Amino acid sequence: MRSSRAILFVASVTTLLVAVLCFNLWLILYRHPAVEALIVVLALETLLLVGLSWMGYAALHNRLIRPLRMLEDQLKVLTYTDAHHEIPLSKHHLLGSLPDAAEKLAHALLLERDQTARAIDSATAIIDRRTARLEAILLDLSEGIIVCSQQHLITLFNQAASLLLRDMGTLSLHREIHAFLKETEIEETFDRLLHLHRTKSVREVAEFECPIGDNVVNARMNLIIEPDSSCKGYVLSLSGDTVKDLRYSQSDQSVLNDRPEFYDFSLFDRDTSLEQLDVPLNELSFVVFDTETTGLRPSQGDEIVQISGVRVVGKRILSDGSFDELVNPGVSIPPASIRFHGITDDMVAGAAPISEVLKRFSEFADGSILVAHNAAFDMKFLKLKEEPSGVIFDHPVLDTLLLSFVMQPNHSAHTLDAIAARFGIEIPPEARHTALGDAQSTAEVFLRMLDTLPNQGIVTLRQAIDATNRVFEIRRMQERF
Repeated sequence: MRSSRAILFVASVTTLLVAVLCFNLWLILYRHPAVEALIVVLALETLLLVGLSWMGYAALHNRLIRPLRMLEDQLKVLTYTDAHHEIPLSKHHLLGSLPDAAEKLAHALLLERDQTARAIDSATAIIDRRTARLEAILLDLSEGIIVCSQQHLITLFNQAASLLLRDMGTLSLHREIHAFLKETEIEETFDRLLHLHRTKSVREVAEFECPIGDNVVNARMNLIIEPDSSCKGYVLSLSGDTVKDLRYSQSDQSVLNDRPEFYDFSLFDRDTSLEQLDVPLNELSFVVFDTETTGLRPSQGDEIVQISGVRVVGKRILSDGSFDELVNPGVSIPPASIRFHGITDDMVAGAAPISEVLKRFSEFADGSILVAHNAAFDMKFLKLKEEPSGVIFDHPVLDTLLLSFVMQPNHSAHTLDAIAARFGIEIPPEARHTALGDAQSTAEVFLRMLDTLPNQGIVTLRQAIDATNRVFEIRRMQERF
């Protein structure tokens, strides 16, 4: 039906052009009009033809060219992420059954993926059982165990280590061990063991005392040596009276029963000595964050009332790596903002001021790339608080709003809800307009983007930043705040 309409439109325009040409020939050959009259007739015909051409182009663009480009964008999504998602096109497009055929192809791809996934699940069942045994052993050990890469990034830890270091911060994957233990002793001990291994092929276990807050524990370090004699990192064992006296409180136990992400051995294979800009995106650590505020004008006195973030490492959201704190803004929260995010003056009355919360958030985000949706808004709030709080946020920043413009420029809607819908992500209504809920939803969207960006030639952090910088008009939205 739609193709018939297109053919009818083209036929009508062609007939009109032929009719105009015949009329001009008849006029010139048989009526011999004056030159002035002929010019007027030709001018009117030119205006008519220009108008028709413009209408034809507009119709062709809106019903064929733009839907084709949108279809291309969505096929990339269907190919690299969620094949369940339907292709949202206007009902008046002229693509005929092409979108339906594309969806059928995508669903066939999904079936193939499911079969491949089942085969992989079957092949890895034994590995999963062994991993479960490893987790059980680690959870039951009374010693604190921490495994680090050569770059001193945490790749594994157990429950005892998490509880032992809880006063120093939240133990999490991909954070530097220096954030919890004295840097000098760790560095010197590792360098000495590595020198012995490389020069004398000696594998020694080093023992030393390690201060943790006001306490001192006994620490042992031994290297992780591969079959080819290369060193991949080291294991720290923390023991002593302080560790033995640890008792799990009821609140601790309820948290630990959630089985947080204790390990990520893929971190051993990452060369973090490179500049972050040239590191592939899927090898970096991200903190996806969001803020709730008293209003939309930070430059005019609006303040943060909540800041939340989740850690994304190895293309997955860490279940134990979240930050969520209310902030006492020092001013009353307007009723319009309360209706938006539900945070009242009573809820923040006992919360810490922004200077204290930002210090803890900075520690949480240390060494990571910051990611937010409409990051210009959130970063403006953080930047205005750098001088009074003494906390500097000089992290690289990625914006899922700008990345959406880069990836799907033919779509007009780039809200978090619209992008999530295009990726087939369902955001629970109760999660919207809460800092932690929006941060988690943004993280899920960002993970889908990480799957799709390589198809557009965007692999490294530098390429992602360059691509978003080109959308300079969108980045200038910060000037309005």
